Amino acid sequence: HSISTLYDVAIIDENNIWAVGEIMIADTSQNGYTIYNAVHWDGNEWELKRIPFTYNGQTFYSAIKAILAFNESDIWFGIASLIHWDGHTYQSISTQGIFPASINKMWGTSSNNFYIVGTNGQIAHYNGTNWQRIESGTNANIVDISGIQNAEGKYTKYCAADNVLLKIDGENAVSTINVEQGMFLNSVWAASNRIIYTAGSGVVLFKNNGWQTINSPEINTIYRIKGQSYNDIVGLSANLSIFHFNGYSWNS
Repeated sequence: HSISTLYDVAIIDENNIWAVGEIMIADTSQNGYTIYNAVHWDGNEWELKRIPFTYNGQTFYSAIKAILAFNESDIWFGIASLIHWDGHTYQSISTQGIFPASINKMWGTSSNNFYIVGTNGQIAHYNGTNWQRIESGTNANIVDISGIQNAEGKYTKYCAADNVLLKIDGENAVSTINVEQGMFLNSVWAASNRIIYTAGSGVVLFKNNGWQTINSPEINTIYRIKGQSYNDIVGLSANLSIFHFNGYSWNS
């Protein structure tokens, strides 16, 4: 028997997929189970993983809530701090001095340019050498982040933070986009700087500086959303369905 909660996934290619979370597998050990915090797909089978975090000489196998993979030997795992896999070893990296929160999600273009977001409105940016703490202006729980390249070649980032949408410009200045009454944001994907997809209260677009709801009984159950292009978007539904948007219609 097992009890599993998976929080995030990273796909390097079809034969190299990671999922992270907390997985308790019943066994004959003293506790009656062993805790794992990741599973890996190698093209043939899934392998359970126990990814360690070391602090003050002690090793922990905490639940992992976020993963960001740039290639098979450059993978970041987020707990209350960070773990980096370089293809050979797991390196524990404390973020307590700059990021006193649990890491919910990560986004970036490389290990020299990525962001972590978490509880209590916490945002931080890493440039490969130094951390920069970014003031979000909110104490809300930031649950997702997505970015898109702007016309100047820099990246605009959008964060879903319960009842606000945060915009981080190319200079890391933050502005707040207020949601409409009754909206709740649990996920965000930036298709472009003109069209931002959000999910939580169903699928709602921030388009041309206004909110546009996709009104459909089935689509209203989508709470997580990600895409690769305007005609290739996937949503996870609370009714245990997966929906795909092909640029014209949503299909279960």
